[in-house]
Parts: sequence; structure tokens; C-alpha cells
Amino acid sequence: MRSVIVYKSPELLEKVEKVLLDLGHEVKSFPKPSRSLESFDFIVSIGGDGTILSILQEVRRCPPIFGINSGKIGYLTHSNSTDFEDKIRIALKKFETEKFERVKCSCGDSDCLALNEIAFFGKERGKLTEITIKIDSEEVDRIRCDGIIAATQIGSTAYSFSAGGPVVEPYHPSIIIVPVAPFRFGWRPFVVRMDRIVEFEAKNPGLVIADGKKIFEAKRVTITKSDFPAVFFKRDDRVKRVFQIIRRIE
Repeated sequence: MRSVIVYKSPELLEKVEKVLLDLGHEVKSFPKPSRSLESFDFIVSIGGDGTILSILQEVRRCPPIFGINSGKIGYLTHSNSTDFEDKIRIALKKFETEKFERVKCSCGDSDCLALNEIAFFGKERGKLTEITIKIDSEEVDRIRCDGIIAATQIGSTAYSFSAGGPVVEPYHPSIIIVPVAPFRFGWRPFVVRMDRIVEFEAKNPGLVIADGKKIFEAKRVTITKSDFPAVFFKRDDRVKRVFQIIRRIE
């Protein structure tokens, strides 16, 4: 099988290459992801969650990803730098995978995908922006705030969590709508089904940020379920991992 390694930490690269070669796989390695990753049978990511999110910004049809954490949180990863050899051997032997829906953000002629969240902010820092929220074309609210986040259930432990959003278990496909610094007493986030159409519209053009990686300028954004899910090697303790992450954050 053809494998590819995307690495942020070159210290582990040689060890990972050796394991894959010993298992009989062809190996390529790149310090930065690109669309060419789609042509491989699986991807090994050496880095943190940010490295995996960078990979997912480049690929649409996603080969299974195995993550080796050399960062801080490692919510999306499968192992760390000390136990990856056994875990990657087991994962490749079983080759069991799982898919998590991504969202597609359309704004004018531009579109992008996100696994964690789409964030929409006013361009002027320190100044409130008024954002209209629509779900399935129905206006549900209009709020003044610094910005607003549309997160997936996978992203519920990321930026959305920092902004006061709820934690949603990873196998419950959802879009979580969370305002950032809303100028209204008592406003709370809410959760809708992943197959809803969510729209944000501001009076003036703002900045759209996908997973903290790609930035667009737009006045109106439409967020829908993508046809291209993220694919990972299966992790049996993924739900348990959510609560481990939350305890560590606290």
C-alpha cells in the first residue's frame, strides 16, 4: 500500500518511516500537505490537531488518517511519540476506519471545508458587528457580537468550547451555533442537525475563518454538510477521550 507522512516534527520522521517500511508499505513524506495526498492509501500525521486540520484543508476525498501527537491536546490523534509503533501496527492490520462529517462554507465565489468550525467576524477589531442568523432560510435571530461560530460536534471541544459552547459527543452529527461576546444578556448557544442550512449575514463584509487555517472576506456565508467527510483510523475510546480532554483543559 502507498502511505504518506505529513510531519511537523522531523524528530520522529525516520522512526515512523522505518515502521511503515518494515510493514511492507511504500512511503513518501512531506513537511506540508497538498492536494496530492488524495492519491495515497493512507496518511500518517506527525504533529498535533493543527497538522491534521491543515491536511483536511487540502484534501476533499480523504484517505484514512492516523495521527501521532507531538503537540499539546491531540484530540484527533491516535498515539503519542512513545507508543505509536504498536498502535500503528494494530491500526494497519485491522484497517478499521470511521468518518466524521465536515461542513462546507460557501461565500460568493469561494468555498472551503472545515472539520472543527467556521468562524465569522467583523473586520474591525474591538467593534461589534450585527449578524443575522438563518436556519433553512428562516431568520431565527439577529445579534450584535464580535463574531459567531458554527462548529461541528468534533469541533465542540475546540474554539466553540472556549466561547462557551456545549460539548457534543463525537458520533452525534451537529452544527453548534455560538456567538462570540454577544451584546445581549442571557443569549445561549444552540445545536441543530448537521443537515440544516445555516446562514450568517452581516451589514458589512467580515472575515470567514475555516478551522483557523483559511481566511476569506464575505458579507454572507452559507454553511451546509459537506459531501466529503474526514476519514480516520478507528479509535475505540474516542468518546472517553472527549472527557479526558475536558478534564485536562479544566
